[in-house]
Amino acid sequence: MIEVKEKISKILQEIVNDTCSVVIQEPTDTTHGDLTSNIALQISQKLKSNPIDIANQIVSKFPEDEDIERIEVVNPGFINFFLSKKYLLSMLDEINSKKKEYYKLDVKDGKKYIIEYTDPNPFKAFHIGHLYTNMVGESFARLVEALGGSVVRANYQGDVGLHVAKTIWGLRKMLNDDGITFTDLESKSLVDRVRYLGDAYMLGFSMYDDQKDESVIKEVKDLNYYIFSLYISSFPKKDFFNTFQEWSIKEMYYKGREWCLQYFERIYERTGTKFDRYYFESEMGEKGLEIVKENTDIFKESEGSVIYEGDEKKGLHTRVFVNSEGLPTYEAKEIALAFKKFQDFVFDESVVITANEQDPYFKVVFDALSQLSPEIANKSLHFSHGMVKLPGAEKMSSRKGKIIEGEWLLDETKKRVEEIMRSSGKWSEEDILKVSDTIAVAAIKYSFIKVSVGKDVIFDFEKSTSFDGDTGPYLLYVYARCNALLSATKQGESEVGDIEIDSYTKQLLRVIGRYRSVLLSSALNYSPSTLCSYLFDLGQTFNTFYQNVRVLDSENKEFLLKVVEATAETMKHGLNTLGISVVEKM
Repeated sequence: MIEVKEKISKILQEIVNDTCSVVIQEPTDTTHGDLTSNIALQISQKLKSNPIDIANQIVSKFPEDEDIERIEVVNPGFINFFLSKKYLLSMLDEINSKKKEYYKLDVKDGKKYIIEYTDPNPFKAFHIGHLYTNMVGESFARLVEALGGSVVRANYQGDVGLHVAKTIWGLRKMLNDDGITFTDLESKSLVDRVRYLGDAYMLGFSMYDDQKDESVIKEVKDLNYYIFSLYISSFPKKDFFNTFQEWSIKEMYYKGREWCLQYFERIYERTGTKFDRYYFESEMGEKGLEIVKENTDIFKESEGSVIYEGDEKKGLHTRVFVNSEGLPTYEAKEIALAFKKFQDFVFDESVVITANEQDPYFKVVFDALSQLSPEIANKSLHFSHGMVKLPGAEKMSSRKGKIIEGEWLLDETKKRVEEIMRSSGKWSEEDILKVSDTIAVAAIKYSFIKVSVGKDVIFDFEKSTSFDGDTGPYLLYVYARCNALLSATKQGESEVGDIEIDSYTKQLLRVIGRYRSVLLSSALNYSPSTLCSYLFDLGQTFNTFYQNVRVLDSENKEFLLKVVEATAETMKHGLNTLGISVVEKM
């Protein structure tokens, strides 16, 4: 692509005495060539000439290139380039000799990134919104790594705040109402303990937010202050509870926090994420207070609180950074987190992924950060995503009880995948149990990330778990089919120079040849959906090849198996880059 661009630029220097800005693209539809340029359209107005005539003039001057089979000009002035057989065979040989090393790109070599994602709160449910953020974030991290960047995977979790106080209040009441002790709760399974905490939160929320019980509100606020005081040394101790109650509250808090964190790890293990750094709101409170108090020119006192004033021209609204009780809000802690990340890793870029309902919040935080530290603010990005919905389900809301748990979605999808596998009659029970979870996770991940980040995702069980169509299981099946062909016979060496390439094989090679540029575009733009679209195209192209080319019966069997091997390598690399594990046999 670079050589084609340079050659066109040289021709333009001769024609118009100007190199101009030549753009070379890869058409989605390969009938329009492997590379295309609209440069003739760009300069036609300047030259006051017909773009077709300009395009033909460029083509007539284009030097012979053994990597280009032919060049065509099409209306209204596009120049399309088709790669030669020699180029495609050379690429094939390189893929099969270098394997995954062939796909390594060094665009981000030496760059350090910290990508924060998932961010579930202990004492609240891990819902499918968290699952979505986890899967998108992991794909972001792997895309950056594919370009040679160094990535720190970070997870920021809210282990202090009103939601914790509501849970502790609800937990104490539920234990009393159920006639059991905290020790009895400890004897339950991890999942049951965490769900009990989730029910306790909903009870606390109902009494505090819905019924607005004044006595409950006071107790929850006291609990909230007390839990903050465990981490912020400057907070004066208040005599809310007697010694026995205080010991009981601390035990419930610390053990409940640990249960939730252990439970989250169960989910990360299934989704294939291993975090490098965990941050907690409890760690950021004191530093957040210090930053706000030290910058009175940026933050203002207002009615007992400390605020950051909004700016209508920037589309910013006023937000509280320290509340009237002297507690740091999410905003203050977010500022502290930005500084802490930079102190820990001195990153080139910091990425945060959250639901789009937090967009206004992050606009204000980043604006405040730009005044506190332009360097950190300029290196910080916020990506927001839409809601994950199941057909017929209302918008999720962990605050109103309309939640769908992440683990439930994983388990339900796995159950449906197993039903499909059993009904086919082609799977042994042992194989079903061995791979069903991998296939289920692939179904969910692909369904989530094939949609552009920022848009709502509709997860349909039947469509997403299908082994046919634009789904994760379909792509796993394509990879497994390649493996089946490769394992059916032993490959030998073949002289590829004299091989006649049929149209189906050539088209497959052309699609394989697009992979690295698609990977580059997907990674540079944090767009996993771009890579998803390519992999589906690769899968469809391979299946067309498979249906029309008798690989194992061909005189060119060894050569065709090399094509199959390159397909498998490309599909596996692409899926792994999206965070999707492959299944060797299906």
